[in-house]
Amino acid sequence: MPEPQQKILIIEDHDETRQALTESALAFGFNVEVCDSCAAGWTFFQKEFPRLVIIEWHMPDEAGLTLCQQIRHTTKGNYCTILMVANQAPAINQTKALMSGASYCMDRPVKEATLADWLSIAKHGMDDLLAIEQDVAKIDQYKQELEDVNDQLESSIERANQLAMEAEKAYVEINQIFKTVSGGIALISKDCEVIRHNETFLTMAGATAAEAKNRKCYETFHSCLCDTPECPLTKITHGQKRVESQVEKDLPNGEKIYYSITSTPFHGLVGELLGMVEHITDITTRVQAEQALKESEVRYKELSIVDELTGLFNKRHFNETLRQESDRAARYDHPLSMIIMDIDNFKHFNDTYGHAEGDRVLAVMGQVVANAIRTTDRGNRYGGEEFTVILPDTTGNDAITVAERIRQNFAAHDFYPRNGERVNKTVSLGITELQADDTPNSFLKRADKNLYQAKESGKNRYVIG
Repeated sequence: MPEPQQKILIIEDHDETRQALTESALAFGFNVEVCDSCAAGWTFFQKEFPRLVIIEWHMPDEAGLTLCQQIRHTTKGNYCTILMVANQAPAINQTKALMSGASYCMDRPVKEATLADWLSIAKHGMDDLLAIEQDVAKIDQYKQELEDVNDQLESSIERANQLAMEAEKAYVEINQIFKTVSGGIALISKDCEVIRHNETFLTMAGATAAEAKNRKCYETFHSCLCDTPECPLTKITHGQKRVESQVEKDLPNGEKIYYSITSTPFHGLVGELLGMVEHITDITTRVQAEQALKESEVRYKELSIVDELTGLFNKRHFNETLRQESDRAARYDHPLSMIIMDIDNFKHFNDTYGHAEGDRVLAVMGQVVANAIRTTDRGNRYGGEEFTVILPDTTGNDAITVAERIRQNFAAHDFYPRNGERVNKTVSLGITELQADDTPNSFLKRADKNLYQAKESGKNRYVIG
């Protein structure tokens, strides 16, 4: 559960939606602040910098989108998760919302389970963004330290050139720098020899001081950049003043470690290029946090288009796919068929054996549909006990084969809802093929009409037309 100091800001002027969002957030242990206007929300954000903000889509004059942009333009806003919620039709223009800075979008009705899943994902995302923010701050600190080191090195070398008597003092100062700087640091000659290094560099390289002395840099600290045009020493030799790289190394135990390497020129007493200074920072924690954040975003996207119970796509995805495939079939004059199906007497089964057993029937139906179609087809849970399949490049007659496969396989499945009692369920199906003058709506209505006729004529059968 989140710590008390983790704040969530909810900006919503719709009482019912505001109450639902607030209750769900409080249930997760968030410290909730509610504002009924974007102006009040912006004032609170600047003062408290909450890491999770929920904004109502239908605020007047697109104030929600403006607030998204304001938040993203702040430094703290880069590490903030923003959810755009619609409390009424029409649905959110997701492209517009995302372009304005929203992290995710959610249309009504907002189901409690879906919101709980999202808040769980958002919690992980908040933790990951916090880790990234902390790592970025550390990297900035390391970069500043490196710049300070370079300044001190240049200053030490300049003093040695100007005052030969202070050469020994400069040598002592350089040694001190190598002992105290954070991260690994090494001086590499133009011949790839490791001239000087600190203990952290040896630890990162997995080498002893003797091994580093007798090896080239690409032997001591080998990476994917070695022997390529991306080699930092090659770029420094060709005149670049600063080279920033990121490398991945495999550990003996199979784990991966990630390093950020900043390379700068190293000059001699009269300004000649002697080699380069490499400052190496372990950024494994940051990279892992970024990967975890990407995984959470993928999981949220799946939740938004997939029905959790059956594993098929949901009605929202079906509507979008139907429009896209209808347009494509009309444009290229390809066949397109649809099957819409309904589990027979499902309400009676639910009332008799309970919703848990009913859910088991729905889950089996989803698996039967998924096993019966191609990867290019789209199986969907349309709602309740209704399912649909969109079949690109498929005629109505070919769709019969798919429909019969679904009908027979589902009817053959044995359910045991109570005390070893075996029950078999059936499904009725309506099949149709897209016609030249069809719209997505008329296409769907015809399939639904055929389903109705299959039900009326005895169930456990298909009707095509």
